[in-house]
Amino acid sequence: MVLLAIVAVPVLLLFGAAEFSVWALGWIPDLIGAAALVSLALVPLAFIPATRALASGLFGFASLLFGISLWLYALASTYIEWGMLGVILGVLLAGIGVVFTGILAALFSASWGVLGNIAVLLALSVATRFAASFLRAAAARDLLRKRTQENPSEAIIDQPGADDRR
Repeated sequence: MVLLAIVAVPVLLLFGAAEFSVWALGWIPDLIGAAALVSLALVPLAFIPATRALASGLFGFASLLFGISLWLYALASTYIEWGMLGVILGVLLAGIGVVFTGILAALFSASWGVLGNIAVLLALSVATRFAASFLRAAAARDLLRKRTQENPSEAIIDQPGADDRR
């Protein structure tokens, strides 16, 4: 009985996630559009040093929205094309395999629009994640530069090869 419960709960969760992803196909484009508009609005903020940290956080949030949309879209396309077996195979590939099985399902069924949407969502997710990381590093450099200019006596200057002279 316990073994049945251990097997039944994940299967029910997968069925629920698959049905939810098909239901979510109606509003996923709105979510993608909102995340894209936010990303475009953040581009000017990325050039202003004082707002780079804010832009980094918001780009990270947009990347999360793109990633969730990608996963749900790939899950729905896998479920529609290959059924629950494809979803289970995708989830067994570390969860992210649903995107891979979505790509394969689109290739084998010649659904080029679905394949293009998955590719665009993957590119948007990676690009915004890269932008968030780049801006986070730039904001940290700017903060360090500002702190060393305000308090030069607290700055630690490390010269290469200084330890070799001892």
